[in-house]
Amino acid sequence: MISEYFGKQIKFEIAGLQEGSLKEQLLHFQTQLEVKGLKIKKEKAPKTWMQAFALLMSYIDKQKSQHKKVIFIDELPWFDTPRSKFLMAFQNFWNSYCTKITDLIVVICGSAASWMIKKIVKNKGSLHNRISEKINLQPFTLAETALFLKAKGIAWSQYDITQCYMVTGGVPFYLEAIKKGESVAQCIDRLCFTKNGLLFEEFDELYTSLFENSQMHYTLIKLLNKHKQGL
Repeated sequence: MISEYFGKQIKFEIAGLQEGSLKEQLLHFQTQLEVKGLKIKKEKAPKTWMQAFALLMSYIDKQKSQHKKVIFIDELPWFDTPRSKFLMAFQNFWNSYCTKITDLIVVICGSAASWMIKKIVKNKGSLHNRISEKINLQPFTLAETALFLKAKGIAWSQYDITQCYMVTGGVPFYLEAIKKGESVAQCIDRLCFTKNGLLFEEFDELYTSLFENSQMHYTLIKLLNKHKQGL
């Protein structure tokens, strides 16, 4: 959504590496800067996040634009590996540099909701109250799901659409995978129960991406599943 909206205004875009080490994350960061044209000598390769953000500041300074320049950092929590001091460096980048530039927008996203709320939204340190806008991105309603499917040329009954909604939760990314000509049963079977289906491994992967202690949530859901009468 961010890429679609800002387009060419995005001057630097990166997403954290899930389960990547500090060394791997820094190399990834350096590589993305080099792809954008920043020449980094071997001895200047970042070994800390403070050095990495110093390179990013150098890159931003070289950018010329008639519009606001956008820096888009996706999956921010994955950069925050143990003892990496990533958050400290990011806070310094924002407070000492970004706040002094009027034509710069920094967009940060993260699927690890608990980390984003604790470390960013409810930050009690130097990031406290620094957020300009929060995007409350909701799934489609049942009515919006019906309109979306109609736009894809899928003529399902209200009952079929409701069944689909109960499986997908109205998430556009899941709805996009529905194919014209399939029945609801065929669609659910392909997405959820075939080995290469979009949602085949979603149950395991979703908790890992959302929560730091995902095994605890996974265990609770499995336990609840064994007590259909409630627990």
